[in-house]
Amino acid sequence: MKRAVLALAAVVLLFPGAPARAGDVEELKAAFEKGVAALNERNLDGFLATVHEKGLSFYSCGPTSGLEGRAACEQDWQKFFGKTGNATFTPQEFQYRVIGNTGVAWGRYTVTLKAPNGRERTIGGRYHLVYTKVEGKWMIVLQENTPDPPAAPPTTGASQ
Repeated sequence: MKRAVLALAAVVLLFPGAPARAGDVEELKAAFEKGVAALNERNLDGFLATVHEKGLSFYSCGPTSGLEGRAACEQDWQKFFGKTGNATFTPQEFQYRVIGNTGVAWGRYTVTLKAPNGRERTIGGRYHLVYTKVEGKWMIVLQENTPDPPAAPPTTGASQ
């Protein structure tokens, strides 16, 4: 979490720009939703088209977490898709903010994984994305996800 906050602060300082214009938040939201739709369709090229060539990805389980570039992001998602039969990413409570040419999207998510044998598992967590506007298009420059910790085992209620 500290990494995401520091990275967000660095992006805001490194990419100052003109004040946000009318419609920027709606365009940012549309860019986010386009990326989510591409992932849910397992359209990796479609998702990568929303990632800046020098973007940073911080995934809790990705082999290239923290490395720069679209290629590192691609490697993480290829590994993820290779391990899951089907996955559906569902954003929840997402918020959007635009500051100059920097856009921020954050909130909670669930990912429902369906194995080839039909077994399903749902994982939740928090997600943070930082975008910059390049030639009129919102591009992800930082993405980070933090899964929720595993649920604590139920207590037996017995006292000693």
